[in-house]
Amino acid sequence: MNGLIPAFLLPVGLLLCGFAGARLAALLLFFQQEEYDGPRFARWLSEAGARDRRTSLAAAIGAVVGFSPADWAQAAGLTLVALGLIEGIRRSLTVLARAKKPLRLTARAWRILALAFALAVLVLVLLFLAAARFAGIDHPAVATGIGALLVAQGAPFLLIAANALLAPVERRIRRRYRAEAEARLKEIDPCVIGITGSFGKTSTKHILGHLLESLGPTLITPGSVNTEMGIVRIIREKLEPRHRHFVVEMGAYGPGSIARLCALTPPRIGVLTAVGEAHYERFTSLETVARAKMELAEAVWRQGGPLVAVLDGIAEPALKSRLAARAVPGRVILVGSGEEADWRVREIAEDADGITLRFCPPGGGETVWRAPLHGLHQGWNLIAAAAAAHELGMPLAAIAGALGSLTPVAHRLAVTRSAAGVTVIDDAYNSNPRGFRAALALLDELGRRAGGRRILLTPGMVELGARHDEAHRALGEEAAGRVDIALLVRPERFPSFEEGLRAAAGARAPEILHFARQADAEAWLKAHGRPGDVVLVENNLPDLYEAPPRF
Repeated sequence: MNGLIPAFLLPVGLLLCGFAGARLAALLLFFQQEEYDGPRFARWLSEAGARDRRTSLAAAIGAVVGFSPADWAQAAGLTLVALGLIEGIRRSLTVLARAKKPLRLTARAWRILALAFALAVLVLVLLFLAAARFAGIDHPAVATGIGALLVAQGAPFLLIAANALLAPVERRIRRRYRAEAEARLKEIDPCVIGITGSFGKTSTKHILGHLLESLGPTLITPGSVNTEMGIVRIIREKLEPRHRHFVVEMGAYGPGSIARLCALTPPRIGVLTAVGEAHYERFTSLETVARAKMELAEAVWRQGGPLVAVLDGIAEPALKSRLAARAVPGRVILVGSGEEADWRVREIAEDADGITLRFCPPGGGETVWRAPLHGLHQGWNLIAAAAAAHELGMPLAAIAGALGSLTPVAHRLAVTRSAAGVTVIDDAYNSNPRGFRAALALLDELGRRAGGRRILLTPGMVELGARHDEAHRALGEEAAGRVDIALLVRPERFPSFEEGLRAAAGARAPEILHFARQADAEAWLKAHGRPGDVVLVENNLPDLYEAPPRF
């Protein structure tokens, strides 16, 4: 072997390490969005087709060429591998740069990335030692090509393995942080209000937090933070002795999730906004969803507190009938349109300025409230928050007064007007069947008032499991007559929506345009929007669903 081949090995080896680091970081972005759930991540890899192709092909060809001991073959094989690695690094960095939700390099993420990289280096070292021991040094392109192929194909599983190996460490860290949070919560002892539901949690939380500020300093979990470690972080970093109330959004990622959150933050009052098909994929049946959500009620009742339940948001018949008949082991404050409701809603109406709520509060009589929020479904969120605030001692008159200064939650039916005269309904973070229907009604209302085109931009909904096609078809039918132009992002994900839209609209079907990415649809809007147009942005998919990488 002449001196040229060894000179190739060092830069190719450095490229191989650089490729391992870049590819692991790019895949960690998606692993993180799957909440570091190994089986779900492996399933996503298969369904999204996110396995490596180009680097693997170059590595395989380079290894085959390198079977010849000739120097030219070794040089050619190493060059092919190097080019494949360079392309792999470029694609990995592009994925990271274009991510809608950037990789959060938390301490945990760093630990997983570092251990996965160490495992990759260990595999490569063992491979090259074996090659030197059994095949000598006459075929370096073969060993290098095989090493590149192993890293390219094995990178996702190195992340899963690293996460599994770190599990005992992570458990110890979580226990320590949780213990600190529990001690702080016990010391400050605010009134904890837990909120859960298939949808409406975040909006109800923000409304209730706004109302309770009138009674005293109130902390709410920000954004969509609703997991154990997210809540632990908020307690450790944000909860202060001045806070009288702590409103906690509780997400259910499986049976037992809410029970664990209630053990962390024992609620004195609970709010159940809905039991429906959002996140149906994780639970597979409404009965399972209902049981998971009722873990909040059980925790509240153990403390002697009441559960505020929105009956009209509960799709599960058995639970709904049990609550309506008060056949439950604790106190329930019912919100709904039926006679059994304690807070009986008679009408929710909407105009360009917000919603009007006509209802009968406990004690009789009829009351009318107005709030500068959009979406008919917000009426239910508002009345549920009002019921909880009233239970905590806030008079009805004070609640009505506080409603006037409510502001929409970001990306949840927030209505703005652009400099070009286009009205934008931003519902990018709130896509569930009930919210989608309410958003379409608002699009129709504002569009008719403005006299412009009604434009829908949507990538569809996620995590509906077996109900995915059925729910999208029903919403497509709902959109008929309410949409003039439909901008569908990755329409192959939800073809039943377009089928339902065309079937219901018939000859009057709207113009339908397809886009590969949300950014492309938004660029179309900037180029073609007219004064008077009303645009509904319904959902904005994470990278997991909209832009699976093509390595």
